[in-house]
Amino acid sequence: MKLPFRAPGGSVGLSIGAHGTDPVRVMLIDDDDDEASLTRTLLGRVSDTRYELEWVPTFSEGLASIGRDEHDAYLIDHELGGRTGIELVREAREAGSLAALIMLTGQRDRTTDLAAMNAGATDFLLKGRTDAALLDRSLRYSIFQAAAVSALERSRNQMAGLEELGQLLADNGPTPAAVGRIVDLIVDRFSLPRVAIYLADGEVLRLAGQRGYEHPLASVNRADSSVERVARARKPIFVPSLSPELAAGGEVATELSVPLLVGGEMVGLLNVASSVAAPIGEEDFSAIRLVADRLTAALEVVRERTATVERLRDARQQPSRPEGLVDPETSGYRRTLLEPLLDVAIATAGPDADRRLGILLVALDGTGPGAMARLADLAKAACPNRPIIRTRETELAVLVGSTDETGARTEAGELVALARAAGLGVWCGYAALASGWGGPELLRAAEAALAYARRLGPGTVIG
Repeated sequence: MKLPFRAPGGSVGLSIGAHGTDPVRVMLIDDDDDEASLTRTLLGRVSDTRYELEWVPTFSEGLASIGRDEHDAYLIDHELGGRTGIELVREAREAGSLAALIMLTGQRDRTTDLAAMNAGATDFLLKGRTDAALLDRSLRYSIFQAAAVSALERSRNQMAGLEELGQLLADNGPTPAAVGRIVDLIVDRFSLPRVAIYLADGEVLRLAGQRGYEHPLASVNRADSSVERVARARKPIFVPSLSPELAAGGEVATELSVPLLVGGEMVGLLNVASSVAAPIGEEDFSAIRLVADRLTAALEVVRERTATVERLRDARQQPSRPEGLVDPETSGYRRTLLEPLLDVAIATAGPDADRRLGILLVALDGTGPGAMARLADLAKAACPNRPIIRTRETELAVLVGSTDETGARTEAGELVALARAAGLGVWCGYAALASGWGGPELLRAAEAALAYARRLGPGTVIG
């Protein structure tokens, strides 16, 4: 099966340069029909590229055409009745168009040329002094330039979407509402029209969120051949579409299916529709994998938290704490140091301590000369009069008193913001005391939050 990948920067660049490929579609916006005939003649003289020219004579028709984004480039006359081509370019850019917009001016006028470029024109040509070779070169340049700008804008949108996704999962976890928002982010930020997320429920994967499908499957069985292929591959692969509406569409319809794996077990699928008409680009492939990684990390943390709650419940029924409660990946020194301090703080606070005590664990991303000292100074500034303990080479613990969960998060956020402003990469996990907890439970909650924050990247605050 030929993978339905879109070329980097869009597919338009592939149509430039040889017969046998799709023609390059050009729209001329000019109120002079003679200019349309001349432009068509010039484009017909280009030997190695097939151009198709369409023509509209008015400002409003031209703006509407650019808005539909159905052409590879637009040639815009400077004079359009009572309006100007510069105004048209400016309005198109303000509306969000990234298309190749080439201004046609009637006379050599540096002021007009500069105004056109400032308005957002990709290039400009002098009417009456443009031959076929010059027109062809301008179109080639403008189309590739527009493709590069579009690719850059797409990359920025994806990075913004990934950052928003990380914060969304940090604040809410993979709740139903959060999963729905994740789907919206993928569609809106990555310009991928159909996305579905399935999460495990026993032997069935149930639809947790989707957008773009008219009749999405409510669930899929693990025994389904496509699901089995993804589970065996243990990596993103293209499979025949699970959606009957896409399969019946008359063209090759596939889905990029990304397994969500926790502890070697597939706990969900992230499916993104792809086709010849709407392919997944190579740049999208990497971004989708990053989305899946963040979602998987959130699902893994939920599983870890559930297991921790179960272990704590079991421990309370035992005469002594079992060794299984000690996380072998966590420094025993941290717990030996902090658990007694937390127990003393809780006992000192008395019976009203619930939700009025907390702890922040702040870890540096790597080491550097004086980095830990700077972090300690920032912690003193963000959390004045709070006990601050160095628990590891790159970690501080801050004991927070007379606060609730919101207050703990506020202090954690202020500290991380100060650290980032100072050029330090940090993660922060925080926890506030819950009813029935002692020092060990409070510390474990903060440790779990810090572990989750590390998965989502520097600057993350989790509690």
